[in-house]
Amino acid sequence: MIAKILQDKKILASIVVTFLFLFVIYASIPFISAFFGALIIAFIFRPLDKFLRREWKFSKQLSAWTIIIISIILIIIPTIFLVQGLIEQVKLLPDQLSKMETLQENLNEQLPFNVNIDKQFIVENIMPFFTKSITGLFSNVLQAFAIFFLLFFLLYYFTIYSEEIKKAVYEIIPFNKTHKEDVVEKFRAITYSTIVGTFLIAIIQGGLLAINFYFFGVPNALFWGFVAMILSFLPIIGVPIIWIPVAVLFIISGNPLAGISLIIIGIMISLIDNILRPIINDKYGKIHPVVSIVGIYIGISQFGLIGIFIGPLIVAYLVLFWTMYKKEYMDKNKSKTSKKKVGQNHHHSLE
Repeated sequence: MIAKILQDKKILASIVVTFLFLFVIYASIPFISAFFGALIIAFIFRPLDKFLRREWKFSKQLSAWTIIIISIILIIIPTIFLVQGLIEQVKLLPDQLSKMETLQENLNEQLPFNVNIDKQFIVENIMPFFTKSITGLFSNVLQAFAIFFLLFFLLYYFTIYSEEIKKAVYEIIPFNKTHKEDVVEKFRAITYSTIVGTFLIAIIQGGLLAINFYFFGVPNALFWGFVAMILSFLPIIGVPIIWIPVAVLFIISGNPLAGISLIIIGIMISLIDNILRPIINDKYGKIHPVVSIVGIYIGISQFGLIGIFIGPLIVAYLVLFWTMYKKEYMDKNKSKTSKKKVGQNHHHSLE
């Protein structure tokens, strides 16, 4: 058997190519976030790339370098400062937990029922999760440098060869022309809806909550704004799970004006989702809440914080391809089978 395989050059070449392909995929897993990050940034700046080439007559290379510089200024540098600030906020949480214990004792003296703040749950679950997620990328300077270098390296070539990549992907899609066009269109809608829509809403809600928490003197305002940004991706939970307990604590601890004001502001922040999301969904297309929640859990477990964006996209693409596969092959086979049965029944009736 082995001798036969060695003699058949086609089989041997296929085995070698498959082995090398799987090895490259396996070796690339630690840097997969750079690939998806470059793909997402290239997609976001695709309209700008077209504009620079068409209106300002930029070359492919100059347009790519322009996008890289803009992405560094608008995305990477603010992200680094945000992450550094969040790391400092996470380090301050143990001190805040002791203050929470004092607050709990005061509340239990004033209220007819006991308030129990589960500090152990926060210490054992919430803090390690955010610390690991935030510092994971930056704990190893060499790995962080490699990831960022690979991200911008890929971004450069994704931008230059965007049309070629689009044509290659279009040819690879295993469906007929009509369904290919549907896949491409829905792919664009899903991506814009997830990246532009959901990310924009998350940034607005988390940022506004952090600003108001800071104004009202809530400890770790930046940290809780970041938590609210993540929770805004969960359609069922959302940011109220952050601001409602804080508003209640203000009211029952003797500061009703701050509590009521925070409730009003919190409702306005939460309404942003109800106002913007229908507009975005109407323009681009919507993703089912189940897809978002499952995707976020999968994405965070596999890719860290960037999985908030990658996870829902992967699950949404899976649903999209399954729908197209069902239309292309399963429904078509059912139609052929039903027509065949109708023909047989007609034949039998003639007999």
